[in-house]
Amino acid sequence: MLFYFQFSLSTHAQTTNISGMINTYHSVTEILPSKAGIKADNTTGITYGDLVVLVQMKGADIITTNNSTFGDTTSLNNAGNYEIATVCSISGDTVFFFNNVMNNYTPADRVQMVKFGNYLSADVIDTLKALSWNNSTGKGGVLAISVEEDLVLHAPIIADSSGYRGASFYLHSGTCGFFNPVGTGYVYDATSATSANGAYKGEGVADVPSTLDGARGAPANGGGGGNNHNNGGGGGANLTSGGNGGGNFSTGPSGCTGNYQGIGGKPLNTWSNSKIFAGGGGGAGHANSTVQPFAGGNGGGIIIVIAKNIIGNGYKISANGQNGRSTSYDGASGGGAGGTIIMHVINGYTGALTIQANGGNGGNEDDDLSAGRCYGAGGGGSGGVIYFNGSVPAITNSVTGGTAGINIDPNGCAAPVPAQNGTGGNIVTGYSYKASVDPSSYCDGILPVRLIKFIAQLTAEKKVLLTWEIANPSEAKVFYVERQQIPNNWVSLGFVSANEMKLYYQYTDDTPVIGQNIYRLRIIAHDNTESYSPIKKVIIKEKTDFEIYPNPAKNKITLIRTKPGTAFIKLFDISGKLILQKQVINNPATIHLPGLFPGIYFIQLGEKTMKLIIQ
Repeated sequence: MLFYFQFSLSTHAQTTNISGMINTYHSVTEILPSKAGIKADNTTGITYGDLVVLVQMKGADIITTNNSTFGDTTSLNNAGNYEIATVCSISGDTVFFFNNVMNNYTPADRVQMVKFGNYLSADVIDTLKALSWNNSTGKGGVLAISVEEDLVLHAPIIADSSGYRGASFYLHSGTCGFFNPVGTGYVYDATSATSANGAYKGEGVADVPSTLDGARGAPANGGGGGNNHNNGGGGGANLTSGGNGGGNFSTGPSGCTGNYQGIGGKPLNTWSNSKIFAGGGGGAGHANSTVQPFAGGNGGGIIIVIAKNIIGNGYKISANGQNGRSTSYDGASGGGAGGTIIMHVINGYTGALTIQANGGNGGNEDDDLSAGRCYGAGGGGSGGVIYFNGSVPAITNSVTGGTAGINIDPNGCAAPVPAQNGTGGNIVTGYSYKASVDPSSYCDGILPVRLIKFIAQLTAEKKVLLTWEIANPSEAKVFYVERQQIPNNWVSLGFVSANEMKLYYQYTDDTPVIGQNIYRLRIIAHDNTESYSPIKKVIIKEKTDFEIYPNPAKNKITLIRTKPGTAFIKLFDISGKLILQKQVINNPATIHLPGLFPGIYFIQLGEKTMKLIIQ
């Protein structure tokens, strides 16, 4: 344990412990395409070099006619458009990006900018959560994290129930008659007492006015609400359809019968995987007996993970839909749809990990043996979608649709009208997240010298080679190479004079430090205006007397030592428990490992220690 404590101290500076909410959310009020920027309700916490995601949450057009076509999407418009961008400058309420904005957006339809949690290496020590989507503020429902090296999970990453809202509960009248007949339509005002009432619809990519917010028609990917009397709500949808709610199959004595269940949410189109969506909310079941705290289940949110390595340790990354509410003597509610997860992992996955975007289950309806009275259960929400940048990794993943609710204890009723399961979701491989690669000419005005690329690389001699390319060399005067000593304290290592005929430049840092080295360019133009490059980081491991490969490994490793002779190596698990002790004579030496669970281990030779990842 002393060994592990010492190792933890030596790596603490490179790894950040994270938990809770790591993102900030900003409502976009205006798009400035000619300036590669946006205006936001606030820019607090946004700084130069930040990675952000722009996403439009609403704006689809749907049919609003009171028939079976209600809620069919006629155009998604800009709903679901998204892109990842890097901030080059902030001025008041305006944020400018290094590259031109690639998509069209409609700010009135809930466009938000979400700042990534960005780390060198990160250890999730308690649950990471997304802010729940709030249609009033136009913010939430997204969790985004970028890690340059290792993302280690000692707790889950979740956006469960963080997407579009499930339908609210409303207690309707239980009577049927001239002023309140059985509801057969697809659209009603959910709270109207003088029409055939239908329960609230679930939320999706299309907003509906309050006069159309009730009854069985499904508004795009939101689930429809059950109609009067006590029909079940439909499940929400993402790229596949939600399940219909169950129908009223009573035989009396009130006469409030009829199978007018909520329709399941309708699948959305990704336009060749260029759009992403939160899961649709489940519709409410019609209720007139028991007050409930909620009705339809919320949809799952959106998660974006960019990392070099992920060490799962048996935890999960999930954007699951919420279950619909179960009831007695009333219509039950639909489950929310699974959300969207984008996994961009460069090297791969180590250890057990579960990734889920499952639909929520529909609520059950307990008829409680009430003679002749059998009401509707809730429909299941659809599964969501998981995007992988490569093939499907050797981890557990699921996008299952939610299970339909059931009828408990029916008694003396007509043929059952069961609720339906949500449809399974999608797993997509070979996916690249959307980001503009078109350099901004307006950023030239903010940054008079347009930087095309800036790269930092560790050489075989343990030096750092910095290279960069510019588009307009005639504007440049000099480049100062700076390295960060402590946060927000930069020192100049040297300079390179510009040449109006030269596009490519380089500088070598001969004395980088052990640990992380953070670099930037301070660029001076001919008019003496200053600008800065994006930040680049290079990690230099502590010099050791040995190397091991492959790392990550499975059954064996090769050990190469700088000193000849006999040596003793020790293998520890992450808790500091000694797993293996072995004398080594050969150099290089092949070491066969005992059967090990995937995870992080440590090899010790003399006073030096090195991390070993077992796949």
